[in-house]
Amino acid sequence: MTDPDLPKLFEDPVFDDRAADPAQPWTTTYRRVAHLGARTGSAGPLLAGGPADRQRLRDLLELTAMADPAAFHVLFLHQCMATGAALDFGADPEDVAALASGRAVGAALMTEVGTGNSSAAVRTEAVYDPVAREFVLTTPDAAAAKYPPNVGMPGLPRLAVVGARLLVSGVDRGTCLFLVPLHDGDGASGVTVTPRPRTSLLPLDYAAVRFDGVRVPYRRWLADGASVSASGEFHDPLGDPRLRTARSVGWARFAWGAVTAGLAAAARAAVAIALPHAGRRNTVDRWGVGAAALTRPNQQRLLFGAAARALAATEFARGLTDTAWRTAPGGGRGAGLPPRTMGRLALAKAAVDGLADEAVARCRAACGAAGFFSENRLVDYQALTAAFHAAGGDNQLILLDAAWRMATGDDYTPPPAGAPAAAGASGAAAAAEPDWPLLLAARERALYARLTSALAAAAADGRDPSAAWHERTGLAEEFAHAHQARVTVEAVAARWRRPGPSGGEGEQAVLPDLFRLLAVEAVLPHADWYAARGLLSGAAAEALDADLTAACRRLLPHAESVTGLMEVPAAVVRGPLGGRDYVRDLTS
Repeated sequence: MTDPDLPKLFEDPVFDDRAADPAQPWTTTYRRVAHLGARTGSAGPLLAGGPADRQRLRDLLELTAMADPAAFHVLFLHQCMATGAALDFGADPEDVAALASGRAVGAALMTEVGTGNSSAAVRTEAVYDPVAREFVLTTPDAAAAKYPPNVGMPGLPRLAVVGARLLVSGVDRGTCLFLVPLHDGDGASGVTVTPRPRTSLLPLDYAAVRFDGVRVPYRRWLADGASVSASGEFHDPLGDPRLRTARSVGWARFAWGAVTAGLAAAARAAVAIALPHAGRRNTVDRWGVGAAALTRPNQQRLLFGAAARALAATEFARGLTDTAWRTAPGGGRGAGLPPRTMGRLALAKAAVDGLADEAVARCRAACGAAGFFSENRLVDYQALTAAFHAAGGDNQLILLDAAWRMATGDDYTPPPAGAPAAAGASGAAAAAEPDWPLLLAARERALYARLTSALAAAAADGRDPSAAWHERTGLAEEFAHAHQARVTVEAVAARWRRPGPSGGEGEQAVLPDLFRLLAVEAVLPHADWYAARGLLSGAAAEALDADLTAACRRLLPHAESVTGLMEVPAAVVRGPLGGRDYVRDLTS
């Protein structure tokens, strides 16, 4: 962490949950965001600064996700989505300054209720008025309403980035982005914000938004190098409405850079709460034998497995932030990131969310009934990971899109065939341990061959391409998951399998077994598949479960070191389970 004083910001009384309004908890959320903004502000947006500013922004997002997932949600939309679009697409400096100063809270309005996550098919219209040199923003019907942005709190100045289909001289120019104030005092002319009922998880001021002839000044078109001349001549350097739409939808990358950091941080915080708690919590088995929960193998597998996933999610997240947040020098003239890079970032978002969600779910399971209550934070972390199954790009659609690109495009090469020797029984020497990435690569390659062969056969039979694909989405998703599992294990193998001399004593002691947990749990569900193909001996396949138990047993004496790897400051961990005397804290 670049600034050791950042965690102290979360000791302020504004983060005391007892002060929150139970009916409208988001009022406290916005106070918390304002508190953080006032104490971390700079002359310009952190996103526009150098490496140190971006590191500070990532640290702030991670800590906020640990302390209050709802505040994290507001903060990343403001600091990354709205500000990122303003910077990358060439907003007026006055509007950038308004966002940087916090005078207006940024929001993102792309998704429409009638088309779900299909952001490329928005129907909100922005019709250019050549006389006034303005854009007239209109929602054609209820299905085109923006839903569900968190903009329902009245009186809070909001500056929203709105995706709308640009029409110039009656010609569709693709989806463009516009800056639109939603609330100016008690409302903005032509904007209808309809608050939705309070939701239980990740409670915010969600709403449906419609536009009825809203006038948007020319300067608030995030034109990105496009223009309309005084004579009405339209020019776009991208030259194609489809490319313009893709560029606008690609704005999601600012979310991916932030969301992955927050999800991984929430997973680490869950482990930092649940793992020490399991060491303190008393249990009694069916024979009346009492022991700390963490001494039980089932708890060890839940929690050490959660730690491995949380750390793997962090490796992914911290490796993609710089790419996701990259903007063209000067702003407003970029072509965006290459499609291949965008695909990689989207797939990483889905991978991080999956890892984080599983990590938090394991922590909740290990804590029993206490994991259900918000005062212990875990269910709030789960709300964040669950929300991003669909938010920021639907994970299933991301996986299917990745499978389509890999199966039909030219930017993917299946992993090369290797010859993993069948490993021996449990307890064999380290040299006999399977090459886990090679095993995972073998399954990925086999699924790729099945999918591409099936699509080729359908094409040869003259089948409709759409029908042929949708009939095989189950296989496609399985292939994408296999690819994701292999890439995840490969991403951590170099540093975890044999930590180098730079790793601390605690890291040296635990990372190899955390790697083994991550790898074995990726292989175990498909053990019979590997055994049937001679990639694992029958004895080794049967021993995988015992191998997990043995790895956890080795990790048990190092539980404190595992918790330390989570990098969770004490100042942001709240709730009874995070304290030393949870019985007193849960009952007083």
